[in-house]
Amino acid sequence: MISVTLSAQIMLLPILLYHFNTIGIYFLIANILVSIIIGPIMALSILFIISAFIHSGISRFISTFLSIGIQGLIGISNLANLPFSKIYVATPSLVSIIIYYIVIFVGNQLYVIYTSKYLSSTQKRGKNIIALIKYKVYQKKRKFAKAYKEFWKQDRNKKNTDVKKNLKSLILKTYKIIILLISVIVIFQFNKKLEICFLDVGQGDSCFITTPNHKTILIDGGGSTSSTFDVGKDTLIPYILDKGHTKVDYIFISHFDQDHVGGILTVLEELRVGQIYIAKQGEESENYKKFLEIVEQKNLHVKVVKAGDIVLIDDISFHVLWPTEEQIEENILNNNAMVMKMQYKNFSMLFTGDIEEIAEKKILNLYKNNSNVLQATILKVAHHGSKTSSTEEFLKAVKSKVALIGVGENNMFGHPNAEVLKRLEAFRHANS
Repeated sequence: MISVTLSAQIMLLPILLYHFNTIGIYFLIANILVSIIIGPIMALSILFIISAFIHSGISRFISTFLSIGIQGLIGISNLANLPFSKIYVATPSLVSIIIYYIVIFVGNQLYVIYTSKYLSSTQKRGKNIIALIKYKVYQKKRKFAKAYKEFWKQDRNKKNTDVKKNLKSLILKTYKIIILLISVIVIFQFNKKLEICFLDVGQGDSCFITTPNHKTILIDGGGSTSSTFDVGKDTLIPYILDKGHTKVDYIFISHFDQDHVGGILTVLEELRVGQIYIAKQGEESENYKKFLEIVEQKNLHVKVVKAGDIVLIDDISFHVLWPTEEQIEENILNNNAMVMKMQYKNFSMLFTGDIEEIAEKKILNLYKNNSNVLQATILKVAHHGSKTSSTEEFLKAVKSKVALIGVGENNMFGHPNAEVLKRLEAFRHANS
């Protein structure tokens, strides 16, 4: 029973990882325990049903042992609630799954060939081929060892140049292989790129960035939620795992509204996280309180940033432009959201959170003597295209070539606002 359970787990492992991205630490133990007790439970169940028609006393006696068995099953199922019972794994590629099954198949055939007493003609041929390959390898090793000894023996006496030539040829081939490997590594290093992905989280914002050195950055992560849908569990985590990552190195949280942080709270609970950056909070919302609980529980690293701070990640710089120490009291969460400009070589991007017109004016005034600070290649439009943001003066200062708006289709807020779209369209025509 144990071997059958183990074999089933080995065969199903890539499929489970591909679809669920998790490894259950206690899953194999639970299955083995279940396979041991499920037989007696089924037998007792049949006896219980039969005895119920014969004598109630007998059925009650059998039910005592049956209930013990069922309680045992319930206890085994509770193994899933133990600490570290679930480990997230990046989604395996189709190629790696195929290689896995090839290795399993070949390993199984080799085991049969070398342990079975009765082999088929095909298995005998396979065993003979393996023996021949082992013999050829052994002969090559002997030949190389002999040439090596002769080289050092003859080299002292300056004789037998053929041995030298053979060994030099072998060394040259080795160098070629090394150079080829180095070339592949160099090409891979130069082929690195910055990747910025905006995720479909419904009515909300979320941006996932992979740096050229494969560092991962998550900027906000919240959106449409319901009783059956968790944007963190159902969107962010599957996406990050499908991209081949099990850790988020850096997280920036603009502010603690649900549509910007709701999914991140789940990410903090489930995945490994590096450094977290937030702005000063003027109000302790429920999301912020939950965030602090998770941070304390998991001992996460949090840094509070303000206007003027710069965060360097590889060759990318994040310039924090807002908020300042003096906060805006009106709509305190939105208007004191973190605004930052990402700069990479000649490319830049402005992340604006949910700031409104009053914050935009203060930002314009703050950088009136250095207008280049606000200019960016791409603008993440503030507050999902709400009519309270994206003033004409602010758009002129940013001078972006592309504007991105994070909204849910047919959302209840009417985002993006028609006037904002007109302003963006007018600005595009004026600068085309």
